[in-house]
Amino acid sequence: MKFIWDSKYSVGIKSIDNQHQKFFEIINEIYFLIRQPNIDLPHISKVVNELAAYADFHLAYEEKYFKEFGYPDAQIHIAAHDVYRTAINRYLTTISEPDADIAKIATDIADFVKDWLSGHILAVDQKFSQFFLIHDLK
Repeated sequence: MKFIWDSKYSVGIKSIDNQHQKFFEIINEIYFLIRQPNIDLPHISKVVNELAAYADFHLAYEEKYFKEFGYPDAQIHIAAHDVYRTAINRYLTTISEPDADIAKIATDIADFVKDWLSGHILAVDQKFSQFFLIHDLK
């Protein structure tokens, strides 16, 4: 279940690679927490909310540079971000319901983000790498 960083995920931009690695850490923390014998549901909820907030920060970071550099595929890339945002908002609504199975939903969230992020980095983020490097983003 652990989400392992590998050089194939690098976009060659240190700030973005560091942010992607932080995603990996948060997802792995969720996986760790849900495997504990005495699941700490408030802590899991806190980490899930941290994941959502970190994603907001990271996606806005990329989108800021799309605009600043005039990235030609910005709309397509932002649409992919919006798919993520919609799904996470749906999960956050579900996990906050009184009878929510927090451990199951947290697992679903971690699995979704792991799958989405790995696919997104490899298929979508790699496309902006050279464009951002030309503009000297590090």
